[in-house]
Amino acid sequence: MIDDSIRPELGIIGGLGPLASADFYVKLTRMTEALRDNEHVPAVILSVPQLPDRTEAILAGHDGPLAPLQAAVSTLNALGVACIAMPCNTAHHWYDQLAANSRAEIIHIGDAVVAEIRRSLNRGRVANLATRGTLVSGFYQERISAAGFEHCIPENTEFQERVDNAIALVKAGSIAEAATETERALHLAQLAGADAALLGCTELSVVAASLNDTNGLIVIDSNAALARACLTRLGYGIQEARGLPAVSRLPGQDRLPWQRAS
Repeated sequence: MIDDSIRPELGIIGGLGPLASADFYVKLTRMTEALRDNEHVPAVILSVPQLPDRTEAILAGHDGPLAPLQAAVSTLNALGVACIAMPCNTAHHWYDQLAANSRAEIIHIGDAVVAEIRRSLNRGRVANLATRGTLVSGFYQERISAAGFEHCIPENTEFQERVDNAIALVKAGSIAEAATETERALHLAQLAGADAALLGCTELSVVAASLNDTNGLIVIDSNAALARACLTRLGYGIQEARGLPAVSRLPGQDRLPWQRAS
């Protein structure tokens, strides 16, 4: 039983990875239209960094992460949250099973991203910088295509190698190096004819503000898109000037304390 005076509205399944969760919470806070503490979203972060690797599970064809994810959802439901966010794209492979057993609405990061794409593009090709697990899962291909856009993965094998390197570097805390790898992947996406690029892994959201060269692409930040969707669902105002927009053409925006330009 939790005291109503501290009951959270938003539950966050974090730790997947830890920097990505911190990035999500900072963006949620900065995007909130608020002048004082008590105007922000009451939230709880349940950080579970020991949860099995999501990409490894998907590629191996097993559901190892599902039971602990279900336990996390159950724990947040017991706290009485109104909705749940998972700032991890790959974990959404198990979204249907998790949502089917949750009283609270689980906001799908893919739906949040598509809403951001629609705000910026009428048509075009969207390159997806994501884990191999997210790509195999297919939920972005389905949602982006259904919205009338083309989901694009450059054929050059270097593209996915750069994305994988960037994700691993963020997990290791090497943000500047990760930003350099991300910029190289964006260049390959631009060469492949992409009109926009989705940072479809929340580790890459961590480097969004450190990108110095986006190669003219519209860059969509999945963490910021999820933060906007949470605020909208809970009825909070969004202050763009102080927040971190989910869609950007501008490099080097409002670097966070752990983010440094390469």
